[in-house]
Amino acid sequence: TLEAIKANATLIHKIAKERVRDELIKTLAAPSPYQGMLAFKETGLMEQILPELEKTFGVEQKSPQRHHIYDVGTHSLMALKYCPSQDPIVRFATLIHDIGKPQTYKKLANGVITFYNHEVVSARIAQRIAQRLRFSKKDSEKFIKLVRWHQFTVGEFQTDSAIRRFIRKVGRENVPDMLALRTGDRLGSGAKETSWRLDKFKERLIEVQKQPFTVHDLKLSGLDVIHKLDIKPGPMVGEILNQLYKEVVDKKIPNDNKILIKRLEELKKPSRPRPQRP
Repeated sequence: TLEAIKANATLIHKIAKERVRDELIKTLAAPSPYQGMLAFKETGLMEQILPELEKTFGVEQKSPQRHHIYDVGTHSLMALKYCPSQDPIVRFATLIHDIGKPQTYKKLANGVITFYNHEVVSARIAQRIAQRLRFSKKDSEKFIKLVRWHQFTVGEFQTDSAIRRFIRKVGRENVPDMLALRTGDRLGSGAKETSWRLDKFKERLIEVQKQPFTVHDLKLSGLDVIHKLDIKPGPMVGEILNQLYKEVVDKKIPNDNKILIKRLEELKKPSRPRPQRP
């Protein structure tokens, strides 16, 4: 059967793209997607369905200052193997997250291999793949975001603002999926599952997400401002909300309704009667 598939792999182009997509997603959603994609590789189906991924095999990564022990393609399969997510879109993003490395490969005179901006190139390729396989808009956006931002920095000195920017780029709803991709990426590189920096980053992610990301996340509404300050709807309401938001972000006050109401009362100034004209 495997020999027959190899001999007829090119015939898959006669099948509707939607059907190919559905079968690929089924493979990725299976209990062992790694084995399924390995079969795709061995039968020649990968070259037909995902030629961009096929090109990553044999692209070396191991060099001074790099911890990788596999070539890019093998690493991609291993990352899929260790990705803890059950979501086939997350698994697919994990599988192709380094797909732009062949185009960005450079070996320096000292033997160090670099792949600068490979995540940007990978995201462009991911977009083409999503279009080719006719993914839904929702799946495409998630798929591309995970690939585009997978090369995030994990540092002990990152500010809350830097972490908020990361969350905005990825999307709050995609943060757990990005961490799942990162876990697969680490383990698929031959590294241990986590590190103290990654653990610290996860803690910071949880803490930062408790803070408001926009004025709309304040535990206070424009109506509260109008009623408490006895003012009419208008630009001033937005200005006051922005001031409170800044104070919360700067950690001057917590994002708590009662405390924000109290702060409103502090901002309230007694109205002065206008002088009467003689």
